[in-house]
Amino acid sequence: MSRILVTGGMGFIGQRTITMLMRAGHDVRIFDLKPDRARLPPGTRVELVAGDITDGQAVAQAVDGCDGIIHLAGLMTVDCANNPVLGVRVNLIGSLNVFGAAAPRRLPVAYLSTAGVFGPDDGINPRPMTIYGATKLAVEGAARAFHADHGVPSLGLRPYIVYGPGISSGLAAGPSIAIAASVRNEPAIIRFSGRAGFVHVDDVARMLIAAMDVPLDQATALTMAGDTREMDDFVRELARQSGWSGISVEGLPLRIPADLASDVVPAWLGAQPSTAMEEGITLSLSELKAVAHEQ
Repeated sequence: MSRILVTGGMGFIGQRTITMLMRAGHDVRIFDLKPDRARLPPGTRVELVAGDITDGQAVAQAVDGCDGIIHLAGLMTVDCANNPVLGVRVNLIGSLNVFGAAAPRRLPVAYLSTAGVFGPDDGINPRPMTIYGATKLAVEGAARAFHADHGVPSLGLRPYIVYGPGISSGLAAGPSIAIAASVRNEPAIIRFSGRAGFVHVDDVARMLIAAMDVPLDQATALTMAGDTREMDDFVRELARQSGWSGISVEGLPLRIPADLASDVVPAWLGAQPSTAMEEGITLSLSELKAVAHEQ
């Protein structure tokens, strides 16, 4: 059994990750700006540490006694656009604090990058067109530097649109918000259009956890494009499964290649299947309906 630090553990992906970590037998310590046990599933046994990811000393103290780090703390696209300096402080400086805390014992780090490291016209050479994407590309470079200079192994994931049950945030939260609204028969608007890759949240969580269970020995970044579909296809399928047609789409396409390809998952990470959009919607609706029934 090992103790894993999850930064940003109160977030959408964080909560799914800590649940799966505990199921796998790991002890979990959450480091978050505002940890709140009431937001976790009843009976969740984790250690909560309040702190700011931009505070290097606080991060180092939180890492003490841990065997690995899953780094999810960060600001999303819209927040970074509204306050670029804060976006850099949280996403880049915060990540440097995490890698720095991992360095003395060469702890493995699994972190979130983004498909937004690519611009809209090139899915091979990273050329981000958002502050968020630029900060994440810098984090990938920092991960390589910390491996070369200090031997810190890492896995960075570049998911496209992460969706599923739970409280998501940011522009990419549209599909998750739409699923939750469909369970309640409430209208919702997805604020971007076009073609995008749908990545179920549990696919991301599983791969992050896999990085804690294998001996990492390099700095790797993997693109997770998921199931690529038109936004209109997502809305139609959601309506078919939920029986609710109050979801609409508006806004421009995202500044990411429409047909981004996933990287081949290395054999050392084990089998990492990609959830089809239809199945992801089914799983999400089922879980949310079960929760609503219990309340």
